[in-house]
Amino acid sequence: MPQTPIASRRATRGTEQSAGPDQVVQRVRAELSLGAEGYPDLSGVSTRLLTSSRSLKRHLQQRGTSFQQLLDEARHRDALRLLQNPDLEIRQIAAALGYQDPPSFTRAFRRWTGQTPLQARATATQPR
Repeated sequence: MPQTPIASRRATRGTEQSAGPDQVVQRVRAELSLGAEGYPDLSGVSTRLLTSSRSLKRHLQQRGTSFQQLLDEARHRDALRLLQNPDLEIRQIAAALGYQDPPSFTRAFRRWTGQTPLQARATATQPR
């Protein structure tokens, strides 16, 4: 018998409460995958997790993080992966990750790693 949205939501809440404190964070991380349209926003993630945006923000805050921090983690992870492809230009990577311009991406990447995307690419492609 299919669950109603209310029953599904109650089941999800029960899972969140019994699965441990990091369950919500892990579920949000799993939802933050780079797709053809970029990353899902807070509203899209909360809808897929059957909760409101406000509740999701509260749950993340209780766990010492935020949606923006998790989005930055995802962008960092995907930037490192995309930089391994020498055929992609920095501006293409920046656009794919949701940055309006390459300098914004470069500043974020430097904050994450301490080096520019070009420096990271050069280091990653050097023979060992």
